[in-house]
Amino acid sequence: MDASKLEALKSKAPNERAKVANWLQQHPYEIPTPDLMRALQFETVPQIRRALNNVLEARQRRREDSKPSKPESSMMPVVEPSLDIAALIRHELSPAIGWIRLAGDKEIGEFEKSETDRAVKKLQRRIDGLIALIKQAGDLNLQRICLVDALVECWPDPASRPRVRPEIDPQRNEISTDSSLFTLLMSNIYQNAIDASRESEGSPSVDVSWGVTSERFWVRISNPFVGAKFTLADILQVGVSTKAAHQGHGVALIVTVASRLDLDFDIFGSSGLAAATLSGKISVV
Repeated sequence: MDASKLEALKSKAPNERAKVANWLQQHPYEIPTPDLMRALQFETVPQIRRALNNVLEARQRRREDSKPSKPESSMMPVVEPSLDIAALIRHELSPAIGWIRLAGDKEIGEFEKSETDRAVKKLQRRIDGLIALIKQAGDLNLQRICLVDALVECWPDPASRPRVRPEIDPQRNEISTDSSLFTLLMSNIYQNAIDASRESEGSPSVDVSWGVTSERFWVRISNPFVGAKFTLADILQVGVSTKAAHQGHGVALIVTVASRLDLDFDIFGSSGLAAATLSGKISVV
């Protein structure tokens, strides 16, 4: 698939995207899996989504039909290839997400407006973030994003919403970052706060404040927790966490992703209140 068709699939003009989607129905293997999944993730026109779903379904059926049968002899040698973990994750999970989308489109009216669709999109972004993290030697996929929109969209709990203040910034609220990694980062920060506040109060109780200056931005996430006092260094020690029965692996991932994005992260707790802060330049060079 040439670059012009890939660009047309990202076009703001529905007729351009429709042309490519219709062409792909005749040539379902001409588009890389990540590009097809990304197109499905962001497509809003039902007819184009159906066409892309047809492409995905054709690929899925071909994939199932082409699975090799099990060897009759158990004595055949097993060859362990050198695995590209990022490619393996994409290979195994993208088809599964595709099947969820196909089932949702068939079983849920106005699927593109449903909570299920939003949850699948969030899952896809987190997978993209994991793959980007594994490929640490690669370049960041930098995009301009609206910070306040991202803070709302990254919230992982479908049954609640974060209290984000201010909701609208009168001046500017855009930053330049890798959106997949940023989603992975914020989702884990939020999940950590949600779990800790649930243990403390029985339900999510998370406050989010943020700000953007001419050069930098900051985000502060605060929540109640069960305990008296802790610091980031305490959590990163094996066996220590802000949550009961956890070992701080989520925070270790947060620190790793923040470092990849050249962001500063810190978290501390005192007198039953935890606060995580994230800050950095609005543009990553």
